[in-house]
Amino acid sequence: MSSISQVERSLKYILEERANVLACETGCIERQRKFSGADLLQTLAFGWLSHPDASLEMLTSVAATREVQVTDTAVHKRFTQSCAQFLHAVLEEMTSVLVTADLEVPEEVVLEDSSSIALPDELAACWQGCGGAPSEGRAAVPPTCPLGTEARGAPRALSDSWAGRRSLEPVQRRSLT
Repeated sequence: MSSISQVERSLKYILEERANVLACETGCIERQRKFSGADLLQTLAFGWLSHPDASLEMLTSVAATREVQVTDTAVHKRFTQSCAQFLHAVLEEMTSVLVTADLEVPEEVVLEDSSSIALPDELAACWQGCGGAPSEGRAAVPPTCPLGTEARGAPRALSDSWAGRRSLEPVQRRSLT
């Protein structure tokens, strides 16, 4: 069974070292000047992850975070068939790491939050307001709300404020897998 830290090490190896080999094998990087395979991969992946419609300017600023100073044109010139093959090869390797990882599914997920959500006035009778104020309906999530297996009981959400009446109402169960 793989641990999360083993999967993390494998993915980091692909992002940092294996990407350089794959870039050369696919012809994406023929000789390294400014971009290494790892630089190009991380520029594109993290650039598009944070901004799916990232412009060339945005991608060059992501490259700068890797201390790679390139122009918009330099990034644009990388969009070739060999770059697509490189990204596909990286995706295959990363996917194989995740597919072969036999990670244990947690028995319990603990939601820690103290959010309060305003509800319509029609629900004021069902959900007393914060501090017991009857005019404002609010739903609150307790600071620690275990969402787990049947053995631990049905997950519940707290209505009212923490200092208020603290009545528990069942929450609809959803599968974690």
